[in-house]
Amino acid sequence: MSLIKIEDEDIHKLLVSGRSYFDILLYNCYDEEKKIIDKEKLNTAFDDLLDNYGDLLNMGIMLSGFQFVGIILEKNLALTESYEMSIAYFLLSVGFLISMFGVLISFVTLEYLRGCRDESVEFIVAGIQKYKWIFKSADLILYSDCIMFTIPINLLIYNSLSLNLSITYNLICGFLFILGIFIHYMIIVAKQNYNLTEDDLNNSYNIYNIFNTCNSLLYGEENYKYKRRIYKND
Repeated sequence: MSLIKIEDEDIHKLLVSGRSYFDILLYNCYDEEKKIIDKEKLNTAFDDLLDNYGDLLNMGIMLSGFQFVGIILEKNLALTESYEMSIAYFLLSVGFLISMFGVLISFVTLEYLRGCRDESVEFIVAGIQKYKWIFKSADLILYSDCIMFTIPINLLIYNSLSLNLSITYNLICGFLFILGIFIHYMIIVAKQNYNLTEDDLNNSYNIYNIFNTCNSLLYGEENYKYKRRIYKND
């Protein structure tokens, strides 16, 4: 049976609340008015989650490989004589541990999702809500792992490039880091509510349009024409 009636009010409350990636996928399978969840859509949501955490698993393994190679191939012990280089290799080593922990979290998540996808809908929703904070930590671990990989490079680069080029590299890295945080917040963290402007309709991308987008993101607008279904009660 593809359509399943949700009788449990606690499960209904969980399905219509929350703002995480898990919450949105589950809500998109659910008809809030009829209190019916589509099992076929839920299976598709599970496939998306498995693909997502499979990618996180592979990314963590790849980063840990680079970090491990960076640690074992350090042959010139004179590089670690300075305090800065010691810090760089320490961060690289800690980053390797974080990578492996992230791989473990991704693996556990994949095993859990594969094991519970044929359970009752109520069990699936309750279980995901119970362990969602653990599942979501895989994202944070990946971000912190990237930071722990990038900082040592910004320190070690001073052994290979001149001072001016090294500082230039640090500045470029810092700019991309801030830009990446902003893009992540804009697309993933912030509520996805939109009002189309003339520039959007005309496919015109200029500084003014980008400024309006940033201003709308930071300060919001009173009424949005387009918003996620899960936000309709906000």
